[in-house]
Amino acid sequence: MAEAAGNPWQTAEEGWAELIAAARKIQGAADEIKKSERSIDGYNIERSLNKHKPDLMKQHYDGLKEHRKSNSL
Repeated sequence: MAEAAGNPWQTAEEGWAELIAAARKIQGAADEIKKSERSIDGYNIERSLNKHKPDLMKQHYDGLKEHRKSNSL
């Protein structure tokens, strides 16, 4: 696989940010569904999302940003 053009550190940081934004989007949708007559589907979506550990995603993102900052990457 060819190396990605540009700064791979920036690419990784952007990817984590996109992943976190997607998790927020999914949680928002689940919250709306939970208010409907299909509320069980919202809880199932939320449960599935939580298996992917959104809080851990945020920790990885914050750690990468700090690593880049402290190492001038």
